[in-house]
Amino acid sequence: MLRRPRPAGLPANEDTSLSYRKMPLPRVALPLTIRCEFSVLPRIGRSIATASALLALLAACSGPAPSPEATLVPSVAPTTESVPAAAPLNPPGLLLNEPESFEGYTLFTWDNAYLVDNLGRTVHRWELAPSSELVKLLDNGNLLTTGNREIDPDGNAVWDYRHPQHHDILKLPNGNVLILSREFISREEAVALGANPDALTCRFLRAPRIVEVRPTGPTDAEVVWEWSMLDHLIQDFDPEKPNYGAVAEHPELADINFMLAEARCVAGRAIWLHANALDYNADLDQIMLIARKFSEIWIIDHSTSTEEAAGHTGGNGGRGGDLLYRWGNPRAHRAGTLVDQRLFWPHNAHWIPEGLPGAGNVLIFNNGNEHSGLERGYSSVDEIALPADGYTYRLDEGLTHGPDELVWRYAADPPHSFYASLGSGAQRLPNGNTLVTDSMAMRIFEATAEGKTVWDFSAALTSDGHKVYRSYRYAPNHPGIQALLAPYRAAYADVAGREPAARSVFNAHATDKNLVYVKERCDQDDVESRFFLHITPERTDDLPTERRRHGFDNRNFDFLLRGALFDGKCAARVPLPGYPIASIRTGQFTPDGELWSAEFAIGGGAP
Repeated sequence: MLRRPRPAGLPANEDTSLSYRKMPLPRVALPLTIRCEFSVLPRIGRSIATASALLALLAACSGPAPSPEATLVPSVAPTTESVPAAAPLNPPGLLLNEPESFEGYTLFTWDNAYLVDNLGRTVHRWELAPSSELVKLLDNGNLLTTGNREIDPDGNAVWDYRHPQHHDILKLPNGNVLILSREFISREEAVALGANPDALTCRFLRAPRIVEVRPTGPTDAEVVWEWSMLDHLIQDFDPEKPNYGAVAEHPELADINFMLAEARCVAGRAIWLHANALDYNADLDQIMLIARKFSEIWIIDHSTSTEEAAGHTGGNGGRGGDLLYRWGNPRAHRAGTLVDQRLFWPHNAHWIPEGLPGAGNVLIFNNGNEHSGLERGYSSVDEIALPADGYTYRLDEGLTHGPDELVWRYAADPPHSFYASLGSGAQRLPNGNTLVTDSMAMRIFEATAEGKTVWDFSAALTSDGHKVYRSYRYAPNHPGIQALLAPYRAAYADVAGREPAARSVFNAHATDKNLVYVKERCDQDDVESRFFLHITPERTDDLPTERRRHGFDNRNFDFLLRGALFDGKCAARVPLPGYPIASIRTGQFTPDGELWSAEFAIGGGAP
């Protein structure tokens, strides 16, 4: 039977506010300094401290600007504590960073995707259009996102496959993509499968489907395997309909009538099972998913063919596409009562990867909510050990799967003080700590095995109000982190020891491929400002058509604190276009005005 290796890891905008003033400039070769000019516009209502900083800009042409003191907020209740002067400024989202925290980079998304270090500094940002609720870092430094897209570090889609998708997606070791999909059947079709018509209040019923695709082009893919829940149903409502049988005697099948009357209608479609998480175990060639409205986790066999996945035999487990394992709510298959229920509308169930504490166990974010009267009102992260028996899982006498006890649980004290009813997730880290995402509060925190919080970050303090669905932390040696940062390392090395093309608050170094900004320390203006970059080509025809009437290419960008990774400096790299360049104007533009600008000619252009 097929055995697959385990994956290595988990997981130009238009300028309308600035006027461009073209000036005659001497022509010299890259990257010599030509001229540095600054314009500091009045900014009403600024503090004395900021005024002092502005005065410092006047002297910036001959050296770096002084650095402000950095601060750290050490607990959920915001208080201020000084940290060593060598530490760069922390953004407002960081609430706590203790020595016991696992050092790495945390990836999350609201509209755009952000990668932050343990000091909460953004080291990379991807502009996502359309936005994605979930992103995962690939080994090549790209992102895999919901919506079936792969995004490169500059935000460009290198793969964009239009196919129904819901909540989760992952890349398999063979390079294929596993998509948590969905399908709809009409009310009449559901009744024909044994659904109780009195429980169907919508015109359509939504059911989970899993599809494996092999990308074949920028917007194309070939479906190579699929599984549908609709092939694995049972019902005891109508003996004249298919799938009729004793529900309690068939835990490998899903009761089409369980929770059907409570299914929420959205655009005429009943949200029935609501699968919301997907994981893959390469050693077993099995897939785990969550049937949220059933309050269960399920495991199915991926070693089957598509034909076997639609039936009840075949594959390593010998059961075709039937459920190999289900756990969390024996009520869902008539094998228990409410007192036996362990999961309450959970999210993000997955095997703990090999090499981590608890490897092989399953980690689940147990949200704690359900329909009225069937909720416990608090959230927890639960870890269980599976009753594995080769490629199958042991059943007890009542035809239910264990375990009866948890291996570990994170819960707040008191429990009801932590309650994330939607989204959210958890990830085991190499040091044994667990990274937890509270989607509702837009909070990401790290807890030790004893439950102590050692890292705390609030995306709500820097966001526009959207939820953070899930987050992941990646070690510094993760291949994706190394690939992502490699161009910046090379760019900084390329300008080390060189005279800047423009000496300013940020010294700007122009090479044949990049414009590299370097400053000894970032301050809050750098985090909140928009940086503008206007590139005038030698030939106007080299510009994109929509930019020719402006006479320059606009590459405005938000500054990212990537320089924290390079000798503590505040620095950024912006790729230059391939056409010959006549001149560059760049600077920092805050909501209150232009803070500084520098204009220079580079001659010769970029090859």
